[in-house]
Parts: sequence; C-alpha cells; structure tokens
Amino acid sequence: MILNALDEVLFWEDIPLLKTFMEKIVSQYYPHDPETYFNEKKAFMMEHIPDRNEFIKRMEYYINNGSPVWVSGRNSLGEEITFDDLQKAILSNVTIQNGKSKADMASVLLAKEPELWDYYTSNIMHASKNTICELTIGAGLGTAAVMRVMKDSDLYIGVDIDFLCAKNADAIAKYFGVNGLGIAASLWNLPFDNEMFTTVCCNQGLEECREIPIILSEASRILEHSGKMVLRCKNLEGTTWYSYFEKYGFSIEETRLWLRKLRLYSDVGQIEEIASQTGLKLLDRKSDEGVWSILVFEKR
Repeated sequence: MILNALDEVLFWEDIPLLKTFMEKIVSQYYPHDPETYFNEKKAFMMEHIPDRNEFIKRMEYYINNGSPVWVSGRNSLGEEITFDDLQKAILSNVTIQNGKSKADMASVLLAKEPELWDYYTSNIMHASKNTICELTIGAGLGTAAVMRVMKDSDLYIGVDIDFLCAKNADAIAKYFGVNGLGIAASLWNLPFDNEMFTTVCCNQGLEECREIPIILSEASRILEHSGKMVLRCKNLEGTTWYSYFEKYGFSIEETRLWLRKLRLYSDVGQIEEIASQTGLKLLDRKSDEGVWSILVFEKR
C-alpha cells in the first residue's frame, strides 16, 4: 500500500475506508499502470473531499483528535502480517543479492552529487566509533550512502514503520558487510535508551511523516551529548502533499501554516525551530534552495 501522511490526516476518522480503497487500486494498477492508479486515487479524493471547506474540516478534525499512533498500510503486509508473510519477506528481502541491487541503484544516484553525499556522510561519521540511528529507511539511498563508508567498529540501526523498508537496511548491510540492522518500530516511541547514539540521521524522510515534533524530540532523546543529528530535507514544493494544497487553492504561505498546525513537515525553518527546542544547536547547513537542505545539529 502507498499512503502518505496527509492521506492519514484527511481520513483520520475512517482509516479502514482509505486502506480498503488503496488495497484495491494497488493490487489492480500499481506499479504497472500508474496513470490509472493516480486517476482512481484522484477520483476517490474528490468524491470524499469535494471542496476546500471539506478539506479544512478534515484538517481541523486531525488537529484536535490526531495522535502519533502508528497507522500501518505503507505496504501490502499492513499490521495484519502473518508468520508466513513475515518469513517470505525475510527470505526475499534480506539477501546479499537484494542488497547489491539496492546498493547498485543507490550508487548511480550518489555518483551524480558526490559533494552533497560526502558532506552528508562526513558529518554522520564524526566519531572514532560511530553508533548511528537512521530514521525512515525507505528504499535505502541514505542507508547505502552511510554503509559504504562505515568502519568495522561502527554500528548502524535503521528504523522505519514499514517492515519491508526496514528489511532493505538488513540487505544493504549484508552486501557491504557492516554491523547494521533495520527494524520496524514506532518513530514516536523509539525503542532505545537515552543518549544511545553518536549520530541520528534521516534522508528525506521527515517530509513523509506525521507528528514531526514528537519524532524530533525522540531523536534528540536517543542522541548522546555532543552527538550530531544530520537531516536532509526537501523544500516544500518537493513534498508529496504540496500538490494536495495547490489543488484546493491554498497559497504556499497558507500551506505552510496549515502543515505546522497539523504537525506535519512544512519547511526547513520548522525543523530548525523544533530542533532548537529539544536541546539541539544548528552547526551548519548546506542548501540547494530549489531542491533540498542538509541540516547539521549538535546536542548541547
């Protein structure tokens, strides 16, 4: 299943309705017929959210009633995963061959912007012995960037709410032969002790998450004193939900305001503000104003 955080916000009163519909169109059209898939989803959205007033009504409901409880549905396994499904996913996803495939795809993208990725990974690998927690593994681009420069003494743990994304990290770790593990867990209640990691990193994942303040607070909690948090973030127009607001006639400034009220990702400035409230100080920033920014924080 393919849901983004704004889908979950807009259908917070009836997540089963959204999941049932998404399961249907994913099985029928994705990924082999993306045009029909997106047209069907657009028609569904317009049926249930026909105008700006309904859009605002649903956002206001989430602001008052939404919570950081994990809503599954990021892949077809969902939260109803059976042992057989789990076993099949591990056997197919956690292999050196799958890790090589992911690493090869990542290497093509990493090679296009070597300066960017050198900056990202050099800030992550700042200690003589690094313990790294990556949030939102996804397809594993940031994971591969980190693992290819890890030393034998370093340790990596990646967290994603999607089981299959977590297994991507396992496969990539096998391929590179490093001490690495991916786990599926809540980003809002990370299963780690305080000050456990020298680095927390995230490559363009916060833009897909709900409850950003809680995620950043948890990330700060597990980061040791003088540890670094390295976040690569998209600009607003590159996020998956910008087009939603554009479609319903919101300006960029109105969109930013609503996203902050919804506790979703609104812009890099929001991340800086929240991080500063959790004991983190911005050390450096590298930006391409049209696409992305990398923020480097230190825990004080």
